[in-house]
Amino acid sequence: MSTLQERIAAFYDFLWPFLEEEGTRYVYLDASPGGRPMSELLDAIPSRRGVGKGSRVVDVGCGKGRQVVALARRLEGHVVGVDPLEQNLSLAAERARREGVEGRVSFARGGIERLPLETSSVDFVWCLDMLNHAEDLEGAMKECARVLRPGGSMMNCSALATELLEPREAERVTWRLGLNPATLSRERMSAACAAAGLRIVEFGTTTDEGSPYLEELDEGMARHALRLAKVRRARKQMESRLGADALDVLCAYDEWNIFLLLGKVTYGVWVLERAG
Repeated sequence: MSTLQERIAAFYDFLWPFLEEEGTRYVYLDASPGGRPMSELLDAIPSRRGVGKGSRVVDVGCGKGRQVVALARRLEGHVVGVDPLEQNLSLAAERARREGVEGRVSFARGGIERLPLETSSVDFVWCLDMLNHAEDLEGAMKECARVLRPGGSMMNCSALATELLEPREAERVTWRLGLNPATLSRERMSAACAAAGLRIVEFGTTTDEGSPYLEELDEGMARHALRLAKVRRARKQMESRLGADALDVLCAYDEWNIFLLLGKVTYGVWVLERAG
């Protein structure tokens, strides 16, 4: 093992020449790593799985209805938006009316662990950024499988921890954001899919080089790092404006996005199929 002095020498042997030529020889370090917008990556999945006119789709955790409207327009089928929060459903229904797709959508209150849908009643389950909130991951996956018709498909896009995420970081941030840390495990997620009778047809992450789901890097995400730094330098002032609890949530939200930027967290995209 090298000594401290040897490591110091190695550091400066790299640093000084690098800084001298950073703007010329090393400009490739500022090049884009590639990738496409997330919407392009995910939007193609239902059609690729044979979903289209006449199909029935459920958006689990539909929020304010953006994806419900987009799916209804793109697929020309019927889309059911499910969400546990009444205020979200009201906003989603209003959005559907405003955008002229109310005849092709419907809404129902419920959670992913108990979906308000009949067994084998949908062709496709759309699950975007939802499963990390599930308290019972295995039960949630079984519910998604239950409502799918035999041969039906599911898209799940949810966060995964990488080896860079420290346990204390995960605990601190997930608690504030209402995320279940158990859902950040790829092994646990894969096992839940298998237990539910869902076969993994495709898988990729949004950050791994060569992944079919590589997402383009949003340089605006760096704003979260700058804001977190400002907030922490003026903690008392921000607490007096926002309140301590709200400030902690905001810090956790910014920190989560920094984790995404640094590769401590990634998003996994699963395309799943229920056995026919």
